[in-house]
Amino acid sequence: MKKSNQWSSRIFYAGVIIALVVAFVWMARSNLPGASPFFALGAAYTFLLFREVPPTSRASMVMLFGVLLISLSLTSAEDDLGVPAAASWLLGFMAGAIASGYPWLGERPRPATTKKGDGNDQDGEGTAGGRRPVLINGTCVAVLLAAGLAHLIFQNPTAPVAAVLAGALVCGWALFRFPPSALTRNMLLLVIPVEFFLLIFVAGNIGQPALPFVWTYGALAGILLGGTFWSGPRRGTPRPPFSGQIKRRRKRKKVRRSQDKLKQKQLQNEAPAVRR
Repeated sequence: MKKSNQWSSRIFYAGVIIALVVAFVWMARSNLPGASPFFALGAAYTFLLFREVPPTSRASMVMLFGVLLISLSLTSAEDDLGVPAAASWLLGFMAGAIASGYPWLGERPRPATTKKGDGNDQDGEGTAGGRRPVLINGTCVAVLLAAGLAHLIFQNPTAPVAAVLAGALVCGWALFRFPPSALTRNMLLLVIPVEFFLLIFVAGNIGQPALPFVWTYGALAGILLGGTFWSGPRRGTPRPPFSGQIKRRRKRKKVRRSQDKLKQKQLQNEAPAVRR
């Protein structure tokens, strides 16, 4: 990219960011101090999503679903918060998405890829073990649990709803820590959105609006907790059969010495006869 193109793109994106900030200030002019933290949290979430999370594919998918979940969660809790939290979050998210792009911070990291059959893709991550995937996934788990606990605190916190959060966390962890077949696991993942919509009706009847959101936050955090990147071998370490964990079966060559000797004798006997 030429320098002129870089400067023109930076000026354009900077103008878009300024427009988003102006729109946020105009929208939240009466509640600017209370809405500003949600704008900042949206921008920080975007930076985490697009600059740090991409090397782990599972965390990327979970955090993308988390964008919609947090937006719905803030929409549900706006009456308790008293500020336009959802709109501030979305404007901050868009501003952060533009600010974390190529013109300022360079190309975004790409998901890690591994060759088939090398044993590095046990968890669908390509980075089993190692410090970086543990830090990334641990940070994402902390963000999701913090959002779930915050929603629980602001909307009628009760012990049964907290138990739902803990139960969803355990269910998501068990599903990916002791995975069934791929088809069965994908079918079980559909339970999360279906259960979310079912719990919306249950929450309206029992007066617990936080119930569906708490369930989904816990399930998404559990999905990230149940992975081999916490305790699996580091990427690049020898895999079987080179690690010695599995013994290779050696193919035995069938040697028929007696038959070979007989053939050699027959050839030696036939050779003088041919000369005669």
